[in-house]
This record gives sequence, C-alpha cells and structure tokens, in this order.
Amino acid sequence: MIAVIVIVVTVVVALIILGGAAWFAFDSDKRIRKFARSTDLIPGKPSRAPAEWATGNTREALLHRRIRYAIADVHNNPAIPRDPELVAARDHLDEAVFDTDDRLIAASQQEGDERTEALDATESAIAVLEELPKKLWEAPKADQLADLDRVTATLRRI
Repeated sequence: MIAVIVIVVTVVVALIILGGAAWFAFDSDKRIRKFARSTDLIPGKPSRAPAEWATGNTREALLHRRIRYAIADVHNNPAIPRDPELVAARDHLDEAVFDTDDRLIAASQQEGDERTEALDATESAIAVLEELPKKLWEAPKADQLADLDRVTATLRRI
C-alpha cells in the first residue's frame, strides 16, 4: 500500500513540475514573440519607428532591431535594478537609445551620401551598445557606471 502512495505522489509531483515547465515555456515564447513583433525599444516603451521595421530587411530595420535587442540585454541584467545609481545611469542610457533610434529614423528619410554616412555612424554606435551587456555582467559597480556613461556618451555623439 505504501508503495502505491509513493508512486502516486511521485507521478503527481512529476506532472506538476512538467505542467509548470510547459507553462513557463509557453509564456516565455509568447512574450518573446510579442516583443519581436513590436517596435518597442524597451518592453512597454514603443519607439517612433515604422511598424514594418519590426520584420523588415532594410538596413534601417536591421539597425533598429539591433538597438532593441542590445538594450533589452542591458535591461535583463539582474544586478542593475538593485542599485539606484545604476538604475539612473541605465535610464540615461535609455534616453540616449531613444535619441539614437530617432536619428536612425531621420537618417532613413535622407538620400545619397548623407544617408550612408548617418547610417554608418549609427551602426558604429550600435556596435558599442552591443558590447555593453557582457561588460556589465558581474563587473564592479564603478566599472558598470563608467561603462553605462561611456556608451551613453557614444550614443549621444552621433
């Protein structure tokens, strides 16, 4: 009799764990797809980019998505929300990211060499932003603040 109870409890626990894992996978996939289809730079904060940039293959659309995923990686850093100074520095970075995206939108309206130069400058700044998440991971607070400020300044220079 005890063996049957142990087997039943084990099966119930296994089903609960399996159900939780399935729900987590479904919910995560749903949130990722929703973010991927939007033009939000930060989840819940939409940019002014055209909706077709969410899935388009133009250079501007690809640069826009690179910005989105780089800043999303910064926001996923678990150490930042615990420190008010780091949150403030990240908020300044967020403002610079929105300004960069606005300049990208403006560059898409230009033509010829001006457009190419503006897109090249934006792309080089995005490359710096893309390096930021790995630099922030487990770095000392002073280094994190310096890196956030450095990338913010780089984005504001373009």
